[in-house]
Amino acid sequence: MLTIILAESELEKIPNKILSHPSVISHSRQFNKRPANMILDSSFHHSAMKNIPEGERRGRPDIVHISLLTALESILNKKGELKFIVHTRNNEAIYFNPETRLMKNYIRFIGLIEQLFEKKIIATEEKTLLELRENKTLENILEEEKHDFVLSFSPDGKKVKLSNYFKELKEKKHKNILCIIGGFPHGTFCNDISKYSDDVISIYDEMLTAWTVTGELLVNYENTFCK
Repeated sequence: MLTIILAESELEKIPNKILSHPSVISHSRQFNKRPANMILDSSFHHSAMKNIPEGERRGRPDIVHISLLTALESILNKKGELKFIVHTRNNEAIYFNPETRLMKNYIRFIGLIEQLFEKKIIATEEKTLLELRENKTLENILEEEKHDFVLSFSPDGKKVKLSNYFKELKEKKHKNILCIIGGFPHGTFCNDISKYSDDVISIYDEMLTAWTVTGELLVNYENTFCK
């Protein structure tokens, strides 16, 4: 089983400090929503975000959306060998039923996440599809998830060829691998991920998007461990 944590994801409700900003009010009227229920998005709220700490990094739910689509539509997920968890900057954890068919339309996705933040659970009569749990630090999540090896991805990690790296892990009898990928657009983790990790690696000479790392991880894990 492969577990992926998209850590410190820039997914959050609009901070109270900028709820009355003109760009937020305009956006809320456009979609007929209350500002306090909306998700922060730098595409719409860029001018307002100049007034909040780390504003240049925040408001990137698109990173979560694309990474989720990559993961949930993957062959590995269809084989039942994947668990994907989103950890947010405010220490919420979002868990996804592997059978969830996520909407590809971004606006509809944002509506779903806004509903999740309000209700905490999105479910049908038969099953829970999404669940949001509050007060979940990265360390809390790691303590709860089954794994025998924790691997983190960072541009500052040691450079490896992922296919060869996974072959080495397989030879050492590791299979339940938990991987930490940053869910932010640039910069480094706020947490010291090295203290949670058995290894910190880089798979390319340049910075990669979260969904690119996710895709490389899914394919290489499947090719190595699911034959």
